[in-house]
Amino acid sequence: MRRIAELARLRISAREETTFASQLSEIVDYIDQLREFDNGAASLEDSDAASDAADNDIPRPADAAGPADREGPTLLDQFLDNAPASLDRFLLVPQVKATPGGDE
Repeated sequence: MRRIAELARLRISAREETTFASQLSEIVDYIDQLREFDNGAASLEDSDAASDAADNDIPRPADAAGPADREGPTLLDQFLDNAPASLDRFLLVPQVKATPGGDE
């Protein structure tokens, strides 16, 4: 526990060290219990769903978001309508830059 406190640059008393060591031990024990837990569910790595989702992940322009035959505004239009500021379908944000010699 002392080494962890040093790495985190924390000053802890002997009493805190004992308390934290006990808490850390409980956390590690709980993690060990979770590793042993087997609920019979298939892992995501074994699932075909993960590969199916990747197969359907096709990039498309923002204007095409939603069904092609849909009337009304696109998702991008809805987003920009709710944005504080936009120009030519781009979101405007405040300029962020460092000032020379300043920490701001």
